[in-house]
Amino acid sequence: MRVNWGAAREPGWDVLDLTGSGSSGLAAGRRWAGTRLASLAEADRVDALIVVGELLENAYIHATGPCQLRLHLAADPCEVTVAVTDVGTGEPRLRVPGHAGGRGLLLVDELAESWGVSHHDDGKVVWARLACA
Repeated sequence: MRVNWGAAREPGWDVLDLTGSGSSGLAAGRRWAGTRLASLAEADRVDALIVVGELLENAYIHATGPCQLRLHLAADPCEVTVAVTDVGTGEPRLRVPGHAGGRGLLLVDELAESWGVSHHDDGKVVWARLACA
């Protein structure tokens, strides 16, 4: 499955449009994702919501805020894809944790089977795929 700027138009994606640069969308995004992922086992839902929170927070901190939160839940095999779009040009990267942060992508890297970034003329999509039961 492609995870790029145009993927939201493909079948199976749930999309939440986000606006503004304030972090109020962080809680709204988590609630929306929690509803969409309610069918998952609790441990899988918690892992996915941690990834949702980290990717959204990174968009608020390192870009001008997220444009969209996208979720795709596949049944066989069970897999959740979380994608956050923003208009920033920066490259997400793992870094050594310190007082100023650096733990978010380490959590994503630990919880996800894979993650990455896809750059486009309109910005980027940071995505993560998680296995589920």
